[in-house]
Amino acid sequence: MNFMAGALAGTALPVRTATVVYSRVPQEERAQRQPEYEKLAAALRAIGIEFLEVESIYDRYEEDDDTRLLREAPGDLIFIGWHYPRALKWILARQGLDVNGRARALHCLDAREEEPAVLAERVKKILAGSASAVVTAPPKSPSTSDGLTPRQRGDLAEQALPNPENAKLSARWYPVVDYDACTNCMECLDFCLFGVYGVDAGGTLRVTNQDECRSDCPACARVCPVGAIVFPKYVTNVAIAGGQDDGDRGSLKLDLSKIFGKPKARHQAALERDRELLKAGRKPPSADEVEKLTDAFDQVDL
Repeated sequence: MNFMAGALAGTALPVRTATVVYSRVPQEERAQRQPEYEKLAAALRAIGIEFLEVESIYDRYEEDDDTRLLREAPGDLIFIGWHYPRALKWILARQGLDVNGRARALHCLDAREEEPAVLAERVKKILAGSASAVVTAPPKSPSTSDGLTPRQRGDLAEQALPNPENAKLSARWYPVVDYDACTNCMECLDFCLFGVYGVDAGGTLRVTNQDECRSDCPACARVCPVGAIVFPKYVTNVAIAGGQDDGDRGSLKLDLSKIFGKPKARHQAALERDRELLKAGRKPPSADEVEKLTDAFDQVDL
């Protein structure tokens, strides 16, 4: 659907189109959140906002009709979904959409964040050009060893993100990489022993084997020094799910630390990873073995 930004104080502004997109609730949350979905849809229609409905973007293939429609939609995108805005941005990047404003602006809104009427009014303001929900990159991102900033490396990475391999499975679970923040340090690749991560021909970190990721395990996100690993469906830590909190990726929403003492993020990550190894019938490595694996990786000529 096309919308035009209006004029302010009688001064004509350049015509700018935008498409409002409303993502359906993920299948496993539908029983709980479907009433919320209907209320927001009604609130948008009540103030005359038309929108394009698509299936849950987290569950899509790049070649699906829904994602093809998003790439072909005219003008800016105002995307309403059921994850934090930062998570939505990088899920969309994984589906082959421009997320850093090279061709058009991308506004990401969390349908859970505000009351339906309030959120609908916010969409109206974005359409009028008086508000924004663009997820911006962190300021003064440091350059990586190849001289590229995370944003420049991310622009390259978005052009060749691998296709999600397990999109047709239910209750999907995989991370997305925030390439505005990622410094390509490979900490996650070193730490994950399930083969989820890899690198492309240019040496850029990728989520290459989504099927190997362990459901509800966010361990690699805890070891990322810049918080660039996002698990959109993680429910017990806001930062890991792509939201904003105090930046402590080792913390738990339930304050068990007052009882048991709060573990360091890397310690907690190791516990989570080793738990998944045991569940998969594999023996957790010793500290010496991990060190040897890391040294071996460092010696690989990429």
